[in-house]
Amino acid sequence: MNVDLHTHCNSADEDEIRAYVETCEKNDTFALLSGGLHYGGYDYVPNEEVLEIAKRYPNNLGALAKLDLWDTPPDVSEARRYADMGVKGFKFIYPYYAYNHESYLPLYEEIEKLGLPMLFHTGAYRQHPADRVFRRPVLENMSPITLDAVARYFQDAKIVIAHMGTSLFRKLAADLVKLHPNLYFDLAGNGAFLGVTPHDLAELLRPANITRDVTGANFLKLVFGSDSYIKYPYIQTEALAAYRNIIMMNRIPEEDANKILGGTVASWIA
Repeated sequence: MNVDLHTHCNSADEDEIRAYVETCEKNDTFALLSGGLHYGGYDYVPNEEVLEIAKRYPNNLGALAKLDLWDTPPDVSEARRYADMGVKGFKFIYPYYAYNHESYLPLYEEIEKLGLPMLFHTGAYRQHPADRVFRRPVLENMSPITLDAVARYFQDAKIVIAHMGTSLFRKLAADLVKLHPNLYFDLAGNGAFLGVTPHDLAELLRPANITRDVTGANFLKLVFGSDSYIKYPYIQTEALAAYRNIIMMNRIPEEDANKILGGTVASWIA
């Protein structure tokens, strides 16, 4: 079964949820939904409701808890509370400070102890009227370089660079993934899975000290993430096709392909 690490719960409408689940069934995919509040000027379905939705469809849905990284230190106990409730990992986006700010480190440390993955949005983020109010350096705060320190401090944590930095930070994200054993990445979103060719991705993942990587080892740092939404389930199908094309064009062995499309993440959330 495929595991889609990067999806959004932007609706609690039962008909829309069922349609999304039907897409997961057709794609033989288990989707990890993230909702939560305070995506800059956006709010999605609250974490607790996402958990309830996932519990209604345990064969195809799980939940990530979106935790706020804002101007006061986050409540570390929230991580364990959500883990006890059954979340499979944690999502971070639109922080007040950069991801590596010292006030956020105790939270990451707690999540490392829980053994659950962390998904960090990196790269592009659309302008919103809330930016006038918060006046935060949004892209700078979410640059992949901020995860260098997080990966170094918490070496047992599984950290995913969502969107591979998009076109803004793609090479930087790839270099970091090659540098740190505990950093992984997804190609979620049209800016990523349709924005990089199979050949270009192979070049980005090529070790710096050889001319051609015949093992494709760095492709094992790639995990499936669609950036699909409850309201837009078709994105998952498009993303899966794009991933399979990348796998085929780069002649990734079936065993490694299975890890990319689900096995790696499944081992984190089992």
